[in-house]
Order: sequence, then C-alpha cells, then structure tokens
Amino acid sequence: MPAEIFLIVPDDVDPASFPDALQAVLTGTTCPALLLQRGGLSENAYKSLAKAIIPVAQQAGTAVLVEGEPGLVRLLGADGLHVSGGAAAVREAVEVLKPDLIVGAAGIGSRHDAMTKGELEVDYVFFGSPGGTQAEDREIAAWWAQTMEVPAVLCEPGAEPEAVDPLGCEFIALGRNIWDNAAGPGQALSAAARRLESL
Repeated sequence: MPAEIFLIVPDDVDPASFPDALQAVLTGTTCPALLLQRGGLSENAYKSLAKAIIPVAQQAGTAVLVEGEPGLVRLLGADGLHVSGGAAAVREAVEVLKPDLIVGAAGIGSRHDAMTKGELEVDYVFFGSPGGTQAEDREIAAWWAQTMEVPAVLCEPGAEPEAVDPLGCEFIALGRNIWDNAAGPGQALSAAARRLESL
C-alpha cells in the first residue's frame, strides 16, 4: 500500500485566505491527516486559525492534529494532538484523549526515544521536523518502519514533491515544499501523490 500524505500547515498563513487555498488543494488530492502548527502564534491567534481551518479539512475527510494542551483538541473540535514534548507529555495526552481521539508522538531524538514514546499507545510516531529533516531522522524512521507496528510519519519539508521517498513509512509529511512550490500547491501535492503511487 502506498504511503499517504500528512500535510503540514505553515505557522504564518493568513487565516482569512488560507481556508480557500486549503479547500482547493484537498479537492484534488486525498490527505488523511493535516498538522496545524502552533509556531509562535498566541493562543488566541492559534484558536482563530484552527477554527477557520478545521471545518474545511474535516469536510474533505482530513483529520486535523493540533499542538498544545490535550484539552484544546475537544475545545477546537480537532481530531487529535501532535505532541512534541517528552514521554510524560505523550502519556498525559494518551490518558486524556484516547481512545476517542488521535495522539501522535514527535520530537524523536533517538531510537530509544522512539521506542519509549511508541510504547505509550500512540497512533503514530513522527520523525524529522517541519523546519528540516536530518539524515539521522531518516535512518531512524526507516528502521522504525521496518521493525515496529505503530505507523511512522517521515517529515520531508525540503524534498521535491515529484521525488519524495517515504523510506517504508506509512506517511510522509509535506509542508512548505507544497505551499511555496512554484507550480502551485495543488500541482505540487498532485505530483507527490503520483510519486507515492508509483513506488
């Protein structure tokens, strides 16, 4: 089964215009999951952005993951929480949100870290960073995908859409390489989807 696209929303989008851009992109290509980054946004700004984006994504059949406290997920009507903190933060999220909602573990620094968080009944383990992924992240992601059952997400925000390689992971996370692409986000996402289908 081909890897699926895990779409990342940049943390500096315009909440007034971005929902229309997102709707256009999701109309053409299926994305099972979308990460709404918090970045440097204030709590109120993040909530406003989330309230503008979540209904658009969900209507397209895309689950929306937010960042922050577990209680924010239900408050915003999101589908789950993307946790970049340590094992304690992941454990808290699992206790509060599972089994009804999604919990993903990010901020992976080593194989041991991945195993520690992956054992906490998370729905996915996220390797790399929206700001850039290193060779070590890819190596750990490939190892995880080959040996563990918990789904892996490999973040590749710098890869050319037509040349993405999930390295055996169930999902590949794409961000600015889609939104800032010269061909346009819709064309870029379609190119990535075709590439994944061909592997």
